Amino acid sequence: MPLLHFTVDSALLEELGERLVGKPPVALSELIKNSYDADANQVIVNIEPEKDRITVQDNGHGMDLGEFKDFWMRVGSPHKKRQKVSRSLKRPLTGSKGVGRLSVQLLAKEIYIQTVSDRNTRQKLRAYVKWEEAVNAGELSKATANYEIEELSKDTEHGTIIVLEGLYHNWNDKFIEDFAKEIWWLEPPFRSGFASAEDKQKAFQIKFISSEMEYVETFEWQIRAVMDIWYAKLTGKNENGNVKLSLEFAGEDPIIESYTIENCKLKNVDFEIRIYHLTHRQPFGLKVEEAREYLRTFGGIHIYDSGFHLPHYGTPDNDWLKIEWEHSKRGGASDLLPEEMQIPLGLQYIPTLRRVLGVVNVNTSKEPDLEIMITRDRLDESSSTFSNLVNTIRWAMHFYAMEEYRRTELRNNKQKIEPLKFQKVEDTLAKYQNELPKETYENIRADVRKATEEIDSSTESTLKQVTLLGSLATAGISSLAYQHELQKQFGIIKGIIKRLESVKVEDEDLRNDLIVLKEDLSSWVDRAMSTNALFSYLADTENIEEKERFSAKKIVDEIKEQVKFLARGVPIETSRIEKDLKLPNATLVEWGSILQNVFINAFNAMMDSDKKMIDVSSRSENGFHELLIQDTGVGVNLKDAESLFSPFVRKAFIPPERRALGYGGTGLGLTIVDMIAKNIECKASFVEPDTEFKTAFSLKWREKNE
Repeated sequence: MPLLHFTVDSALLEELGERLVGKPPVALSELIKNSYDADANQVIVNIEPEKDRITVQDNGHGMDLGEFKDFWMRVGSPHKKRQKVSRSLKRPLTGSKGVGRLSVQLLAKEIYIQTVSDRNTRQKLRAYVKWEEAVNAGELSKATANYEIEELSKDTEHGTIIVLEGLYHNWNDKFIEDFAKEIWWLEPPFRSGFASAEDKQKAFQIKFISSEMEYVETFEWQIRAVMDIWYAKLTGKNENGNVKLSLEFAGEDPIIESYTIENCKLKNVDFEIRIYHLTHRQPFGLKVEEAREYLRTFGGIHIYDSGFHLPHYGTPDNDWLKIEWEHSKRGGASDLLPEEMQIPLGLQYIPTLRRVLGVVNVNTSKEPDLEIMITRDRLDESSSTFSNLVNTIRWAMHFYAMEEYRRTELRNNKQKIEPLKFQKVEDTLAKYQNELPKETYENIRADVRKATEEIDSSTESTLKQVTLLGSLATAGISSLAYQHELQKQFGIIKGIIKRLESVKVEDEDLRNDLIVLKEDLSSWVDRAMSTNALFSYLADTENIEEKERFSAKKIVDEIKEQVKFLARGVPIETSRIEKDLKLPNATLVEWGSILQNVFINAFNAMMDSDKKMIDVSSRSENGFHELLIQDTGVGVNLKDAESLFSPFVRKAFIPPERRALGYGGTGLGLTIVDMIAKNIECKASFVEPDTEFKTAFSLKWREKNE
């Protein structure tokens, strides 16, 4: 039987590059990640708009002809997935699909490559690709790159230079900013000399140059952004045992303090420690997850000796200051601070090393009693001078913990203060009555009354929401215990069913009764387990805590399956959800709560409808995305639809027989939906439905990167 070989259209080059990379800043970042994976410790990016050119140059291990053929010219090469770490420095590889190199076709019409491998530094490989010709070649196997090998007379520096010419896009400040956002996490926080293999593994400097100085300023501003999102900063200097300390909370004036380290032999040590609170949205467009991962990699308090990093210190796993140990005690008094600064539980606010970026600068050549070990990776920790160094930093950290305790308690106390009442403000205003024109006084008095009444109303509404949240939290805890107990009961009843199946009786009537009993029990277990599945997300801590950009289609289909037993045959159509649509960053529990509530409301609204159908679709326009859930129920009056999101508001009467079927509730469903939607930066509302539907629930959000 004759054989036919599969062929691949070369247009796949263009399709893959565009779909897998998408945007020019992301495409350029892929080349930087390739340099990182090639064990480079420096990459230079030069953008020259006037020459229609971008150059990327690194000092990585380069490529010989075999590697160029097998890896660079082979689309989808899985070698990174197999290797997992880089060749020499054992860095975790940033790519695994083998398509990053295709990103260059998004950037320019032509690409020139010059590379020297560290395996043969007397041979230079030059290659040239015209992307338009490659794409128009027909079959992918016919797409080519021109290359030549130059034999060199002497060894030369290994590395790779990539030149992109004939740029497809006009680069601007926004592109440069987005480019820096893609790669900032590759660079360590402190750039200095390096003293060990461990440092070389993490050492990676991105040097950005351009004829447009605004581009350079934008890049440097964004690439250093992580250093500027600190919550608090400690800066200190120890001179002969006398320490001057500055504690600065972001946006506030610094607190200046001085202290003495008794019997201190240190001559001159300085330090700077930045403390982070990585919650909610961060400035500069930094993603919380990336910032946390950055601190997991580079966090801790590092020691530098005359500019050279001592690699033993500074990883979050090395608790040389006993900070993690003190944090684990969950509070306590300081063994260093004076009595007047002590707070019994103050140390519960000492930060973990994964919330800290710090550097301590020493010069052992000028510190006769502070010696460096022969391995040059650490100090002699047995000396009293090293203890002086440790206590210098610990004192500062303890001082921060006490101040943070005071600030937190002050915030908590302010929240407990009785809401502002008009009478109190009026009494203060009355003091100035004779100094103000009568008309002005009355106008101010009326405005103050109106403002304080609004504050009281807002405060009352907030207190109701807090009370509601407390009740919901209690219900959530109870549901976990209830679910756990149900699982045990299901096991017991399944055991009873098995025993009923094994019972042998002669009496036919009794046998039939046992069969009916077994079927009833089986039916009940199936239904009870389906009900219990509604709470399945709550049983997994990851589903409660871990946020992710989930696929909209996947999540909707999953919730559709969970509520299937309540649908009672009502079809839920999801085919009109865009396949590539990603929901906003949220947990599975949050999405489960929103969609379960909306679906159950729709089931309830369709009880008396001749035609029962739910349709879930999506639409995107001008950077906004919308998930639309429509049904054929009784409909909603859009004029007062906003009130449906208030607690305990119901527009439809639910008779007891319907409640018995599992429909209806307390009027909290949409309140919960609205609260969660706001928390994940979505707008929940009712909108005009399509012709064949009566109700349309909308969940709308703006895509930040569009």
